[in-house]
Amino acid sequence: MTPGNRVHASRADMSFTIADVTSVRVHAPGPDYWRGFLAAGKDGEREGRFQFSPPWRTVYAREVESALVRVCLSDGTVGWGEATCPIAPEVICTLVNGFVAELVEGRACTSVEILVDALYDAQRCRGYLAGHYQDAVAALDIALHDALARRADCPVSALFTATPLPVLPCYLSGARAPSRPERIDLLHLWAESGSRAVKIFLRGALASDLEEFAALRQAVPELDWWSADALWTYDDAATATRAKAELGALGAQWLECPMLPEDLAGHEALRRAPGARIALGEHFRTTFQVTPWLEGRAVDVLQPDIGRTGFVMGGRMFDAATARGVAVTPHMGGALDIMQAATLHFAAACGSPLPCEFQGGLAGRMQPALRSQWKLGAKGFELPAQSGLGVEVDEDALQAFIVT
Repeated sequence: MTPGNRVHASRADMSFTIADVTSVRVHAPGPDYWRGFLAAGKDGEREGRFQFSPPWRTVYAREVESALVRVCLSDGTVGWGEATCPIAPEVICTLVNGFVAELVEGRACTSVEILVDALYDAQRCRGYLAGHYQDAVAALDIALHDALARRADCPVSALFTATPLPVLPCYLSGARAPSRPERIDLLHLWAESGSRAVKIFLRGALASDLEEFAALRQAVPELDWWSADALWTYDDAATATRAKAELGALGAQWLECPMLPEDLAGHEALRRAPGARIALGEHFRTTFQVTPWLEGRAVDVLQPDIGRTGFVMGGRMFDAATARGVAVTPHMGGALDIMQAATLHFAAACGSPLPCEFQGGLAGRMQPALRSQWKLGAKGFELPAQSGLGVEVDEDALQAFIVT
């Protein structure tokens, strides 16, 4: 994934000058998604854009929103990117339109890496080392790779390897339904699509989490690949250790995000305990953040979120992880077709045998504005032959989804 390994580096021009870059906040209508797996409660009855669902600490959006970034190169080539930012995506738009655009428009670059490093350097001494600023840079990174691949008339993944995976197996991200019978029905439908993999969200109460995992697995035997995501709820080391052991005994491929994301020492000790593998990575934006976790052997499966890392930082994370024998498969967070396509291209370039996460309920929400060429077949997603990310944007149709 490093720049020197790009198959097109010697025959595709990776230099560019940005003529224009803009970002828009969009609202994607459709069935309930974020609340589809949340228990009803007083907080769920409140009005507003956001809600909580204890014991999960993370805030959730009531409606699906995102930030898209459009870049136009000096030769007229257009590319699109998207940040993984389901909460307050208007911050991405403010950063891109009011700050990043001034730094990058008219600037000649020989590679996306050089520009990403320059933007990091521009704010590093002020402490903007993660968060919304890096998410905005990641969206620009994705847009630039989309434009450069379109100009080179190749898929984005072909910028990184001569042999991207033609078919990508995937796992469903959560059984998002309020009752167990509904979750079982949803998983049967998922299995009928041809997939054999799913990730189950845990609620932090170990006994009920284990019972739920076992019951779902028994009820849907046609799915044979299962993992579990604790969403950082097992902050007690003894509970996390037991969860790892018992989920491993139940056949979980990994336990994702078990403890608080700041607890490096806790994860180092947990990974050494017997049981399921430890997977995490969605909270990292740069290689600087992930390196201590790799050096401390705190993770078995690294999951960079391309809508927060872009291809540049995500690729560097891949290199750092594989050099240390750590498996890599990307996290697919809360975003729409553009970021989903970027995630799938990254997975295709990585060539990992692990399945890639898929947020099924977030795909296809903005048709005809976003038309994805990624097709889910019996064995997984088929790599599109189209140049770029494989997502066509109808800018006229997009206007109906833009939040002003």
